[in-house]
Amino acid sequence: MPSAATISRLKLKQTYLSDITLEVGNEWLSFLTITDSRMKSVPATIAHLVVLEMLGGNFAQLRDLFLSGNLLTTIDLSRFSNMKVLQTLDLHSNRIRRVQGALVSNNLKFLDLSENRIETLDCCEWNITSLNRLKLSSNELVKLPSCLPLTMPNVNYLIFQRNALTDGDSWYSLFTLERLHQLDISYNRLTKAVFDIVSQSLLVLDLQNNNIKVLSVPAAGKGLKVLASFNSIDTFDIKSLSPNVTFLEMLGNPIDCTFDRARMRIGQQPVCYICNTSQILN
Repeated sequence: MPSAATISRLKLKQTYLSDITLEVGNEWLSFLTITDSRMKSVPATIAHLVVLEMLGGNFAQLRDLFLSGNLLTTIDLSRFSNMKVLQTLDLHSNRIRRVQGALVSNNLKFLDLSENRIETLDCCEWNITSLNRLKLSSNELVKLPSCLPLTMPNVNYLIFQRNALTDGDSWYSLFTLERLHQLDISYNRLTKAVFDIVSQSLLVLDLQNNNIKVLSVPAAGKGLKVLASFNSIDTFDIKSLSPNVTFLEMLGNPIDCTFDRARMRIGQQPVCYICNTSQILN
């Protein structure tokens, strides 16, 4: 399709189309729909549609779909449910504010919605039991996506950094995920991190760059690393951490109790320091 074309909406239905080339500099086409064709992949030249707002298609054999770096503002996830073998859906770096529709897939492994403008996300009608990694960093989330543990129970990595998340009981629901390896909630608006229990499978809990004043993780699986640097923690009891926490980073707090058990002698206990002084706390 030549860049000189002035078509703003294009719909191709029930064709023998197997490929399409979109020239650089197309400043008109904002809606593109391709259904019931012979295409097995989304053409790389889709990136040349600099004003694209909506892409619709039915690609039954598509495994990886990358739509990052466009101007999408609304996304209907139900359109991707027909892509039965889809494993990667990358929608980062758009302008998405509204996410609608039920995402249903037995094969989707990676969903990237980072670097958009999403404030709320309702996942209650989703069913993505094979999802491994969910990225929602650099959005405007004020609360966790609803129904997340129910609709993606096998997720390993949850990346929520750089949002506007605050304290609340909803955090406990995430720790029911039995296969969760990493939870990144850095650069949010938390004022406390008091988690009575976390997933036994959790290996990394990233709490950096919030405004946390209280930290307590008394029960955890073996090998957990807690990153809590650049918060506002001014009092801390090392006994408030499970013995299974093998690494703690607390740089940039009023009190620093950083330790790495892998580098400590047998029987050695962590030492806490009041920052900007030489005082050692037992």
